[in-house]
Parts: sequence; structure tokens; C-alpha cells
Amino acid sequence: MVEKKRNPLFDNVRVGLICLVVFGHAIEQIRFDDKLFLGIYNFIYFFHMPLFVFCSGAFAKCDKNRIVKKYLIPYVVFQTLYGIFDVYVMEAEEFRFLESYYVLWYILALAVWNFVLPFFKTEGNKGKQILLLVAVVIAGLLAGYADWIGKAFSLSRILVFFPFFLAGYYIRQEKLGSKLVEAGRIYKEKKWVRVICLFWVLGAFAGICLVSPAINTWALFGYTSYAFQGYTVFFRVMQYGVAAVLGIVLFVIIPGKKSYGKALAANLMIVYYSHVPVIKCLEKCGVTERLDSSIERFLYAVLVTVLIINVCTVCSAGVSKWKAHRQERKHK
Repeated sequence: MVEKKRNPLFDNVRVGLICLVVFGHAIEQIRFDDKLFLGIYNFIYFFHMPLFVFCSGAFAKCDKNRIVKKYLIPYVVFQTLYGIFDVYVMEAEEFRFLESYYVLWYILALAVWNFVLPFFKTEGNKGKQILLLVAVVIAGLLAGYADWIGKAFSLSRILVFFPFFLAGYYIRQEKLGSKLVEAGRIYKEKKWVRVICLFWVLGAFAGICLVSPAINTWALFGYTSYAFQGYTVFFRVMQYGVAAVLGIVLFVIIPGKKSYGKALAANLMIVYYSHVPVIKCLEKCGVTERLDSSIERFLYAVLVTVLIINVCTVCSAGVSKWKAHRQERKHK
């Protein structure tokens, strides 16, 4: 059986992003104890989910059976399991089933985004693609004015992050901006371009760290209206812009010739589903409360991230072998 060909650049980007997801959640409860950690947290949340959504859109397709098996069934199962975990382990007072638990909003959003793709097919009409992208950006901005919008059914986030999903879909599937992509490949080989991009990222990181005390961290999540969290549409416009530029720059910096962590990239949901209860249990046991210095907090976050990623990498390799074996048996 011929092994499914993978895109090394997207594999490396997605593996890097899942590491940031775990690291971001590891420092979530301690970010307000240290200005540096607050800066790191805000910097990560400015771009990591938009870029994750973009990558998902790049390989999206409207297959109803796939949507049910890959997104809806796991969503219901893990929503139930996390609800039991939250009530009986974390001792939460109640669990609201209609509000996606923590990271599960992304799974429900993926189901919705993939399902509506037929309405956004343009058969290569670049003008129509640009028009639709502008329309969904406007929808994401206007969503913040609806006072009733929030966590229920992940509606706010579905609208807010949909532009990145659609952009990924058009760039990979409909070839929107193919000339820009080709130009990016050419400039990627030039070291000076990568050096400039690296300095741009470092500058953005430093800038966000400096202004972090004034940033409404909750606004980066995109799950509520402007009025509820006390920010304006201008912040979301800035968020869109920063996420887009950082995403482009990171695609230039990250190596794309060889895939690092290919098995993990093929089974990212193992990390996505499993890291939450691990981090929550550590917090429940009071581990983060015993961290006195910035160095201890940093080492804790790095150690948790490395352990989770390494264990999940081993599990991913096993899952990949099992999938390959099952496919071989089907083709015999």
C-alpha cells in the first residue's frame, strides 16, 4: 500500500502549534502572577488558533460521513466525558452541555465549517472568493455587536475564526493567491528574508509583552460580545491583522523540506483531547500554587509540555502503525 503523501511544511506548522496549545494551557492559571507569562500567553493567543484554523481549512472537504465520524461523534463523547470529569474530579457546581467544554469548541466549529463548505465553492472564481472572504470577515466583526452571542454552541467563535478557515480552504483547494504562494517558496530559500521575518516575530513578541497589561486577554478568545468583555470592534480588527501577518511570517520561518513529528502531525487530536485533564489535575493538586519564581513556572510549563508531547508522540506512532496495518488488511 502506498503511504499517504503529507505536506512537510503544514506538518511542522501544526506540530509547533499543538505544542503552543499545550504550553498556553499549562501557563493559563499562572499567567497573571508574572508580567512575562502574561505577555507570552497573549502573544500565543494572538495567532496560534487562527493559524490552526487556517491549516484545518487548507485540507477541508465536505464529506458528511467524515464530519459525523471525525467531529460530531467525538464531540458528543468528549463533551460528556469532560462534563463528568469537571463535576466529579474538578468539583464544578454544574456542567452546561450546550456550552462546549474548554477546547471542544474547535471540534464543533470544524464540523460546522466543513458542513457549510458547499456554499462557499466558487469553481476558481478569484473575484468571488475575495468577496466571500470579505463577507465572512465582516460577519466575524459584526458578531461582536450581538449581546446574546456567547459560548452556547460555540457560535461566537464559529463566526469569529471562520475567515481563517475559509482562507486556508481557498489558498490550498481553490488556488487563491497561487502566485503569492509560489513567490513565498522562492523567497523562503533566501536567508535574509527568513532573518527579517525572525526579527519581525521577536519584535512582535516584545511589543505584545510590553503592552500586555493593557490587553484584554479574554477578547483574544472570541467567545463573547464586545459589550460583555468591554472591548471594541477595533481590537478584533487588530487581532485579525496581527494573526494574519504573524501567520504568514511563521510559514516563511518554519522549515518545510522535511517533516518533523510526522506521526504526531497525523494524530494531533490525541494531544488535543488528552492534555486538558492532565493539566487540570495538576492544577487541582495545587502544583501551580507551589511555584514561587518565574524560573520554576517556566520550567513547569516546559516540562509538562515536553512530557505530554512525547507521550502522545509514542501513542501517535502506535496509532499510525495500527491504521497502516488495517489498510493493508483491507487491500488484501
